[in-house]
Amino acid sequence: MNTGTAKQEPGKETSPERKSPAVRLAQRTWWMPWLIGAAALAVAIVTATELFGPDEPAGWDQVRLLSTDHQVVYSVTGGGKSPEIKYVVDGVNGTETVVNGDLPWRKELTLKVGPGLGVVQVMASNNENAPAISCSVSVDGNIVHQATSQGPSTQVSCSSVIRPSSR
Repeated sequence: MNTGTAKQEPGKETSPERKSPAVRLAQRTWWMPWLIGAAALAVAIVTATELFGPDEPAGWDQVRLLSTDHQVVYSVTGGGKSPEIKYVVDGVNGTETVVNGDLPWRKELTLKVGPGLGVVQVMASNNENAPAISCSVSVDGNIVHQATSQGPSTQVSCSSVIRPSSR
């Protein structure tokens, strides 16, 4: 039995309104002007900061990187001669070597340290006839490390880290 009325499906309108393409586009992209406006505002802020801001950060002229001179004394004691004594000469990694150095041995030098840390180190080997070998490192008159190695043909090492100071 057909009464001539069509059944309506749920979710569909009975009178189909066709929206124009411009209206559909506006409904799908309503957020786009806000995004473009936010991007333009960000560009304007960065440009204004670069044009009218200071050339360097505030207080930059007051930053001081410390660099100080330190008096370093290396010493090695033992009997006879040391086959090899090696020590740091520049506070970083430059070394010098003394071959067959007479003991006791002593080296005084001035190291410039800064703005980073400096390293002081002396290493020495003992000859086969001496019972022991010792070393010490002094910085600005203070012994910062000392060590002794017992027995013939042994090695000893003394080292420390120096910080730049604001004397």
